[in-house]
Amino acid sequence: MGVHRRSIVGALVGCVTLSLSGCLSTEAITDRVKAEATDRAGDELGERVGIDIEIPDDPPETNDDEWRLYEFGAGEHYEYRVESEEDGAGVFLWTVEDAGDDRLTVETELTYEEGEEFARTVTGTEDEIFSQLMTTPAAIFIGSGLHSPHVAANEGVYVGYEWRFGTEEGSLRYAVEDTASYVGTECYVAVTEINDTVVHESCLAPELAFPAYVAYYDDETGETLLEMELVEYSGSE
Repeated sequence: MGVHRRSIVGALVGCVTLSLSGCLSTEAITDRVKAEATDRAGDELGERVGIDIEIPDDPPETNDDEWRLYEFGAGEHYEYRVESEEDGAGVFLWTVEDAGDDRLTVETELTYEEGEEFARTVTGTEDEIFSQLMTTPAAIFIGSGLHSPHVAANEGVYVGYEWRFGTEEGSLRYAVEDTASYVGTECYVAVTEINDTVVHESCLAPELAFPAYVAYYDDETGETLLEMELVEYSGSE
């Protein structure tokens, strides 16, 4: 049996979204991912699980505050162009306001040209907001990045960074291959491949809490299943 997009990519998205759903705090998530990334970097992991793993050199050291994975702040506004195979063209909005007492109010809105609409406003800490939105259409936005463990550990990425593993059933590769620019912000183009077929692409920027670009592809036909492009952004207060 081969390695399929729905099994591995779905599992990866599930790991991200499950963690962000309130089961763990943001700090705990970062600590866990950092520990796993460090563990994976050793030969011991390959021997323990019986899979072939290629690990890149550690990325250059960066300021711990430079990469702010999912750490959005008051005053931020994200607007995405959305293209879905199932629902067509649309727009997704994520707007953050200060609610006081270390709490935020997030307004989300997803509107498709075909007429489907979704809107939700939630207030709380980052963890509480994620928890409330994980059962809504906003979940795909929250878990869309499939960030490298090094990014989640606030260690940054660089063009040429790559890791992969393989079993008798197939292989998975994650690589940062280029840079691009959206709304005047430079980001790193990262791809995920399963059995040498690109199934996911994202563009990650240190200055942004969410990817500037995301696309999911069918692992058999190569067709785009979902595409999200940042077309407007305003920074925090």
